[in-house]
Amino acid sequence: MDLILGVDGGGTKTTVQIADCKGKLITENKSGSSNYKSVGIENTRININSAVLGAVRNLKVTDRIIFKSACFGLSGNDSCEDKNIYHKIIFNSKIKDYLNPAKTIICNDTRTGLAAGSSSKNGIMVICGTGSNCFGINEKGEEAKANGWDYILGDEGSGYEVGIKALRAFMKAYDGRGESTFLSKTILEDLNIKNVSELIRWAYKDSFSKDKIAAVAKTVCRTAEMGDKISKKILKEEADEVIISVKTVVDKLGLADKDFDLVFVGNVFKCEKYFKSVLMRKLKSKFTKINFKSLTKKPVEGAIKLALENL
Repeated sequence: MDLILGVDGGGTKTTVQIADCKGKLITENKSGSSNYKSVGIENTRININSAVLGAVRNLKVTDRIIFKSACFGLSGNDSCEDKNIYHKIIFNSKIKDYLNPAKTIICNDTRTGLAAGSSSKNGIMVICGTGSNCFGINEKGEEAKANGWDYILGDEGSGYEVGIKALRAFMKAYDGRGESTFLSKTILEDLNIKNVSELIRWAYKDSFSKDKIAAVAKTVCRTAEMGDKISKKILKEEADEVIISVKTVVDKLGLADKDFDLVFVGNVFKCEKYFKSVLMRKLKSKFTKINFKSLTKKPVEGAIKLALENL
């Protein structure tokens, strides 16, 4: 049986699809995060193995399987060192025999996401989810990226960045160091906690989690729609950061005067009025031939697409 493997390894979950050589989906499986910078190398290996092996078990075949082509799109795969680390993670003793090294692509998840969202020769994808990233490719095959350096070195425009700014605005208002904000009420409501003491316990209990901080972005959007000045300011600042990332990639690829797709990915874009619409309006004024697209397919479908192209 000739099979293709696609893997979308994000900061929150890992999604695996197995398809035939015409791209028809056969099975799908999911597991936890495969960003080693967030969950560590060993947990990343465990999660990737779990997702891939679970999908293989779903096939219910007894014959030995070697995927004709495979593509792993991985969050946190930003440098040559990262790629080497992911290569060691992926070609581990439990799943390496299923893979053909000469036909296995290991790339950033922005590359697979862009493939899922656009068929244009000139395309850019911007992620504003738990983390952020911006990646593009032009008709010459040149690639460029900006941002996506994770929560310490650079995650502007992400749910995490919106959430951490909101929590700090909450504490500034509590102390009297900053302006009053509706966030002082809405954050407690949405987290179902009663007071600042409980908020402190929520923030520092257990191990660090970007996900729970990023989830506060939904509250910021709701509070902005209530008219809160601080929430609007946070969202505007992060939208402006996304614009800077997009402009940087556009300049690197020479797309300023050309038609190109911009694919939006991530939950922060669900904040239409004070984030997505602001961003679109400003980008359209800079790049008149830009085409905005929301990702309607799963990013893992982009991994399948790239694996098929690599046959």
